[in-house]
Amino acid sequence: MIDAFIVLLVMGAVLTAAAYRRKDGTNRRSIKTGWRMLVNVTPVLLLAFLIAGLIEVTVPAEAISYWLGEEAGWKGLIIGPAVGALIQGGPFAFFPLFSAVFQQTVGVGTAIAMITGWSMLNIGHLPYEFAFLGPRFVLLKLFVCIWVPPLTGFLALHIFG
Repeated sequence: MIDAFIVLLVMGAVLTAAAYRRKDGTNRRSIKTGWRMLVNVTPVLLLAFLIAGLIEVTVPAEAISYWLGEEAGWKGLIIGPAVGALIQGGPFAFFPLFSAVFQQTVGVGTAIAMITGWSMLNIGHLPYEFAFLGPRFVLLKLFVCIWVPPLTGFLALHIFG
């Protein structure tokens, strides 16, 4: 976590210096945009942390480990992407939840499969995909993408596990 903070701090310092060198009002616009993003993201972050805490307290780590841990085998590689696909929200919601609840209990392969399932198969995107891209495209996408998360988890398990 400290590494990410340092990288973001350096990026922020460089971009701030670049913005202040410009004379076209970029400084004020960037601060306003950043503030709006903070205001919009804060409720999502608070809810994600609350849900992560509630899951951590109500769902025993043994149950998560049984279904998604190293010993779960193929079961984890199939259930992990499904869990990932069901978790709604952008990275501000998913990654705090993943970090707090799953990171310590799931296996490497299942973690990769879960993150891949979240990014490729997110159920919350389906209504938009159907509306804007049509059912044929969505069904083709699902047919192509449904096997990728378990495969990435399997490869990660054998390469890094």
